Amino acid sequence: MVTLKNDVLEVELNAKGAEIIKIIGQQDHLNYMWKRDPELWANSAPILFPIVGALQNNECRIDGKTYTMTQHGFSRHNEYATHQLSDTCVEFELTPNEDILKQYPYLFDLKVIYTLTNNQLQCHCIVKNTDTKTIYFQIGGHPAFACPFMENESSNDYYIEFEQNETLNQKIIDVARKGMSHKTTLLFDNEKRFFVRQALFNNDAIVVKDFKSHYVTLKSLNHQKSLRFYMDNFNHLGIWTSKHVGGLLAIEPWVGHSDYVDFKGEFKNKEGVVELLEGQEFECQFTIEINQ
Repeated sequence: MVTLKNDVLEVELNAKGAEIIKIIGQQDHLNYMWKRDPELWANSAPILFPIVGALQNNECRIDGKTYTMTQHGFSRHNEYATHQLSDTCVEFELTPNEDILKQYPYLFDLKVIYTLTNNQLQCHCIVKNTDTKTIYFQIGGHPAFACPFMENESSNDYYIEFEQNETLNQKIIDVARKGMSHKTTLLFDNEKRFFVRQALFNNDAIVVKDFKSHYVTLKSLNHQKSLRFYMDNFNHLGIWTSKHVGGLLAIEPWVGHSDYVDFKGEFKNKEGVVELLEGQEFECQFTIEINQ
C-alpha cells in the first residue's frame, strides 16, 4: 500500500489495479471511498484498461485473431510498478507481461499518476504506444464512493448534480445479453440533477455521452459535505450502484464502453476506441475534490 498525505486528506492506494483504497478527511475522519465489502463489491477504484465494460462472449478480434479478456480488462488484476515521487505524489506503471500479451497483443506503457493537492486527488493516466504499429484501446476509471458519507444517513437524501444543465439520452444496457443495446431513453431535458434511487440502476449503470459539464457533484440535502468529480478527455460517463447493495455510488469516466450486443467487428472498430500511432501518447485525468 502507498499513502499520500497532507493537512487536508490522507489517501491510501494499492499498486494492484492502481486503485484508490481510501480517501480520509483529516478534519472529519471520514473515509469517502466505498468500504470494499467482499460480499458485495470487493473493489473501490480500479483503473479500466484496455477495455471498458464487457466484450461479447469475453472475446475480441485483433487483426483477424481472437483474444479472450474479462470485463473491464486486465489492468485491475495486475500489479503496477510503484514509483513514489513525494509524500503527495506517486506514479504507478504497467507494461505488458506474458499473460497480458496472451489477452492483448500490443506493446504499451501505462502510467497512472496520483497527486494530492489541498482537498483534491488527481488521477492522471498516460498511455504510450511502445509498439511498432498503431495500437487501439479503451480506458476508464471506476471510483466507488461512500453514499451516504456517514452512518445513520440514507442514500435517498443524496443527489448527483452536473455542472451545467444538460439534455442527455441514457444508453440502455442489455443485462441479459451482457452488452450495450442500441436503445436510449431521455435522462435530462435541460436539467442538471437526479436523486440516488435504486430503481434507476435496475438495468446496471446509467451511461451518457457528449455531456457539456466538466464535473459532477455528489451532495446531500442534510449537510454541506460534498464530493466533486472533475473529468478531462473522457467521452462517456457511467454512474453505478450494485443492485441491492446500498452504501455505494460509482462515478466512472470512460473512453468507450461495452460492446453492443450485435457487435462482431474488429476491436479497432469499437465505439469510442482510441487509435494511437507508434510513439504517441494519450492522456486523460479525473480529480476528486472532498469538501468536508
